[in-house]
Amino acid sequence: MMLKSIPILMVAFLSGSLALAEMPPLTVAVYDFTGSAEANSYGQNVTALVTADLTAETNLVMLERAELDKALSEQAFGVSGMVSSDAAAKIGQITGARVLVAGQVIKTGGDHLVIVADIIGTETGRLFAAKVEGAPDDLAELTSDLSRKIAQTIMAQTTNLVATAEESHAERLARIVKSIKGKNRPAVSVDVVWPNRRGHSSTAEAEFGAILLKAGFEVVDSNSDRRPDVEITGVDDASSGPRRGNLFSFRAVIDLKVQERRTGNIITFDHQESTATDIARAGADRAAQVNAVDALAARVLPLLANSPANSKE
Repeated sequence: MMLKSIPILMVAFLSGSLALAEMPPLTVAVYDFTGSAEANSYGQNVTALVTADLTAETNLVMLERAELDKALSEQAFGVSGMVSSDAAAKIGQITGARVLVAGQVIKTGGDHLVIVADIIGTETGRLFAAKVEGAPDDLAELTSDLSRKIAQTIMAQTTNLVATAEESHAERLARIVKSIKGKNRPAVSVDVVWPNRRGHSSTAEAEFGAILLKAGFEVVDSNSDRRPDVEITGVDDASSGPRRGNLFSFRAVIDLKVQERRTGNIITFDHQESTATDIARAGADRAAQVNAVDALAARVLPLLANSPANSKE
C-alpha cells in the first residue's frame, strides 16, 4: 500500500534506474548549454549541474571536460550550442563518447526558464530531446529533473542511440559455412564483372572464392586443369553515396546467375544490395562489396551443396 503513495514520476524513475543498471556503461559527453540573450548567464550553470547529476549515474561514464574541449578545439566547432549529428559523430570518433548531450536555456515571459536538452547518439546520429521549465530560483531542482529525464531517455533509447555490435567478418563466414547442410561440393568458377564489362570485380570474386574454399568447395578458373561443375557469373555495380560527416559511403549492387555447366540448368538468379561507410573511400567501397557477396553466399552455397552437379571430366 505504501507504493501507492509514491508519485508516479518517482516510480517510473526507480523502474528506469533498474533497467539502466542492466545495460553496459555508456560514455557520455555534455556539451555547453547555451542561452538566449535573456538567459545567457544560466548556460554555464546548467552545464555544470547536469554534468554533476549525470556523474552520479553508475551506468554512465562521463567524459572529462578537458577531453571534450580538446576534441572541440581540434574540430573547430563553434560556440552556438547547436550540435549537428555530423559534429557529434566527430566528437565520438575522437573521444569515444557514444552519447552527446547539448542544449539551450530560454527565458520567456519575464521570469520563466525553459531548458531543452538534445541527446544525440554519436554512432547513429539519432536525436532525442528532454525539456523542463520553471523559475530561475529553482535552477538546481530543474536541472536535477532534466538529468533524470536524460538518463531515462538514454536507458529507453539505447538501441537507437548506440550502434548494435556488428558480427565480425570471421564470425559471419563461420556462420555461413555452418549453415550448409548438403554434402555435395562441386567445382565452382566465379566470374563477376563491372557494368559494361569494364573488367573483373576482384573484390567480389576473391570474397566469393574465399568463402567457397572455406566451405570445402573446389574453386577453378580458366587456368585450372579441371573445368567447373557450376559457373557463377554476375555484375557488380558499386557507386559512391553521400558523405556522412567525415565518413565515405558506398553502395554495391550485385546480380548473379548460378548455372550447371554441363546441363545448362540454372540453379538460381540472385540479387543483393549493400551499403557501407568508412573513413577511407576505398574501405567503404570494399566493405559494401564484401557485405553484398557474403549475403549472396549465405543463400547460394546451401543450394550448391544440394545440387546434383558433379562433373566426371
